[in-house]
Amino acid sequence: MEASSENRFNLLPPGLRFCPTDEDLVLHFLYHKASLASPHHSSNSIIPQLQLHLYNPWQFHGRALSNGDIHYFFSTVGESKATENGYWKDVLMDEPILCSATGDEVGIKKYHIFFVGEGDDSPTPIQTTWVMQEYRIYSYLLDTHAHSPDTLPKQESEFGLWVMCRVFEAKDNSTRSIFSYEDDEDNESELSYLDEMYLSIDDI
Repeated sequence: MEASSENRFNLLPPGLRFCPTDEDLVLHFLYHKASLASPHHSSNSIIPQLQLHLYNPWQFHGRALSNGDIHYFFSTVGESKATENGYWKDVLMDEPILCSATGDEVGIKKYHIFFVGEGDDSPTPIQTTWVMQEYRIYSYLLDTHAHSPDTLPKQESEFGLWVMCRVFEAKDNSTRSIFSYEDDEDNESELSYLDEMYLSIDDI
């Protein structure tokens, strides 16, 4: 069910903070959501389900589960990433999520940056400092007949139907230079832009 601004998801009780690791988000919260028999089945998760295209990133407060200015919610694979005022662009910075107990790769984390404008074809899209980390879980974890991560290819079709999203606004303008390396032949410059992105995320 879509969360509303007056429901229990808007803020944590005073004194409590929600600070999950990447592994927690995938193997605990996303695993239980993705394991439900029906995509319309309601779960008891404290994290709500939102339709990504209905909200600009500054509208998640009061709708997502928020820890300060960091917002958490579930969405679905293939959900439109175009909103009324802009769109989320995949910056092709995928990271594997590993199980600390086994070392197996259990999912990936994808990075998106929010642009104000009507899409890539817009004459003047404006890159913002809003960042979305999208977590996906591999289907083999949800298939009781699968015995190993190697039994399924690592393709988008092999992910569960649900994704976990973590949205926040970076504290500086480091995200604005992410795409500059696409036209830069200097590999060292490329690494510096990526390093700036990671440092910005670490600051939160």
